[in-house]
Amino acid sequence: MDRSAQAGDMASRLRSVAGLDVDAGLAFVGNNVEVYTRLLARFVQLHEQDVSEILRQAQCADLSAVQHMAHSIKGGAATLGLTALASRAQQIEQAARDDGPHERLPELAAAMQTDYATLSRHLAKAAARKQAGSEAEP
Repeated sequence: MDRSAQAGDMASRLRSVAGLDVDAGLAFVGNNVEVYTRLLARFVQLHEQDVSEILRQAQCADLSAVQHMAHSIKGGAATLGLTALASRAQQIEQAARDDGPHERLPELAAAMQTDYATLSRHLAKAAARKQAGSEAEP
């Protein structure tokens, strides 16, 4: 399979990931699927600890830390078309900023952790299928 076909195949697999706006993410990188895939993997790697830390900080009611981390995740996620994750981060950021009870923060943070784990799993599967297809070539 040539590079163009591989890129199209990868974009197609990514389009099956719920909460991922592939077209928006590709627009950010000039429609380069390889670059986009690399950035998605980097995002997942960079924010793995942050997602766990948001849950921990939400349970401790450290609103400033939660707000800061959620804001950071929201920006990167939105840029890459990770719409579901960006939306969840927005909810967390808003809940941490709002006056009043913050009981929902741990629930929202746990939901973000689930969303993140699902995204990570889907991206790993897509990358594994790409790798398997590349190794099959002569």
